[in-house]
Amino acid sequence: MSVGDNSAWRNLRPEDPRRVRRFRERTESLQWDAANAESSLSELFAAVDDLAESEVRYYYRRRGTRALISSLARFLAWLLGSVGLLLPLLAGTAAPVFRDWGQYGYVFLAAAACLLGANALFGGTSGHVRFVQVQLELEKLIAESRIAWCRHLASTGDSRHLDAGFELVLAYAQGLHAATLAETGRWGEDALSALAEYRQSIKSRASGKH
Repeated sequence: MSVGDNSAWRNLRPEDPRRVRRFRERTESLQWDAANAESSLSELFAAVDDLAESEVRYYYRRRGTRALISSLARFLAWLLGSVGLLLPLLAGTAAPVFRDWGQYGYVFLAAAACLLGANALFGGTSGHVRFVQVQLELEKLIAESRIAWCRHLASTGDSRHLDAGFELVLAYAQGLHAATLAETGRWGEDALSALAEYRQSIKSRASGKH
């Protein structure tokens, strides 16, 4: 596989089945006889390591999008909400030019509420926090696993050396997927909770009009 193909594979989304297929293709030809076991084990570790790095890149890209959504939504909500609060105050002043402005305060307040609802519904702030958290968890896992692997390579070979190496790779893979599964669960809970709250808010406003 060329460098360009490998780079394209690393940029795939975590749930893309091609990542699993690429991992299988990379590991199915490994040889585990006495002469090749150590080199195959190193290749197996590198394959899991590439999976972890690709997920860090993915979440790094996603957190930027969520941060932009969150910042824009919160700033515009603050701006519109502030205008909505100030308009009735200006309408109460002696200046006649502000006399009819108070009626528009509710419009700006409603628009601010809609922006905050959209931020929650589409996971702007919560998504950014989640993606930062899972990225840091994965980076911690990568660092600790690479240190443990270096210690394994530096240890003297004995009857348990190969088994210990397999345990390190297995723990790495388990930690990698546990982190991503936990993030997926948090994403699902946040999305469903935000959707339920937004639906309830719409129902409450609709019933208040009758």
